[in-house]
Amino acid sequence: MIGKAQVRGIIRLKIGIAISTAFLLFLILGQNPAISSLLGGFIAVIGSVLYAAIAYRVEYAPPAVLLKQHFAAEMCKLVCTLVAFAALFILYRKADWPWTFVGYLATTSAFWFGLLIKFDGKK
Repeated sequence: MIGKAQVRGIIRLKIGIAISTAFLLFLILGQNPAISSLLGGFIAVIGSVLYAAIAYRVEYAPPAVLLKQHFAAEMCKLVCTLVAFAALFILYRKADWPWTFVGYLATTSAFWFGLLIKFDGKK
């Protein structure tokens, strides 16, 4: 069973990668790509927070219940991500879409790095 500290650690790692990516893009390319990247990164963070809130509501339950929770969490994350991207590109006309997806993909990669790191809740 994955611990709450591990989930929080991965989400913090995602926030750090989103901000770092945006900062690097700001230094290299300027403001608009950095903002687009940051928005893409936060779409990934919001999806992860939503997934964690739904999937880990109950810690111990029969496997069928846990599987349904994870399925529901993944579907909510997918719908939220699609709606967020659609809203971003409709409402923020200056969004630079390649950098938005770079920010999203960089932030999403934090999950794979998080598997290599043990977050135990200690500072």
